[in-house]
Amino acid sequence: MPHCGYRTSETLLEAVEAVRRADGAVAILTPSRWSNALEGALRAVGKKRGKLERELGATPDPKALRAQGDMILAHLRLVRKGAAEVTVPDFEGTSERIVLDPALSPQSNAERFYDRAGRAERARARLPELIREAESRIVELSELLDRVQAGEASVDEIRQVLPESGAGGRGTVGAAGPALPYLPYWTSGGLEVRVGRGSKANDQLTFKHCAPNDIWLHARHSAGAHVVLRWTSAATPPARDLKEAANLAALHSKARTSGSVPVDWTRRKYVRKPRKAPAGSVQLDHAKTLFVAPDPSLLDRLMDRKAES
Repeated sequence: MPHCGYRTSETLLEAVEAVRRADGAVAILTPSRWSNALEGALRAVGKKRGKLERELGATPDPKALRAQGDMILAHLRLVRKGAAEVTVPDFEGTSERIVLDPALSPQSNAERFYDRAGRAERARARLPELIREAESRIVELSELLDRVQAGEASVDEIRQVLPESGAGGRGTVGAAGPALPYLPYWTSGGLEVRVGRGSKANDQLTFKHCAPNDIWLHARHSAGAHVVLRWTSAATPPARDLKEAANLAALHSKARTSGSVPVDWTRRKYVRKPRKAPAGSVQLDHAKTLFVAPDPSLLDRLMDRKAES
């Protein structure tokens, strides 16, 4: 709704308040609605992952199926037409009972085992990737749910991650273009800090929205945002700016309520994504660690600087 003048960077709670000020209508856009939608999506994806895992567990061994086809062809003289089973010598000197389709010829029964082996091989190649995708989706939805419940998520984030939620209606942003994959802040020294909005956004931030010499930060052993301190110099950034960026990484992680949070940092050029790793997963080289006490008041000050900029 253009007349409301909503910003693309506003949070969900800010959007609710903006709608209330505009005309008092808040039923369409409430944090509880999106929390419920995200929890429902998480349950659905969890069921899908469970189904895929059961399907993978039930997939037969393609080598064993192919070996049964080979044994049928090697002992065609023992397979009577219309037989429901046959016992044949295997390739290790013992015997094996093979269940047959009585409606098929011996050769067709062998082909049936080869076809089943091919399907099993394709399933074993395909299902692990589908399971990884489901797990990545669970992480993405869980991170967004945390941000919604903390009042930090923007309407754009919900619309991108959960398009079926209907977040494109009243109370969302106007035609201002796609949202950036990060939230921008500025340190006391005037350096820009970019905070990823979620798993997929973390990937985009780390690999498409920063330079090789930028400082990359993340709370150690805790799910959370990728954070980038913009810094082109070969020298180490000022200690105060680096510590503030580390505090942002701690505050945008699941360790935000801890008394002390270890935050790893390194140059962006030393961050890499393992092959086939889920969104947001990276490996670091030459990393150092800062310990910070999450300070919400610091976050407020950096948000004020963001608004002033």
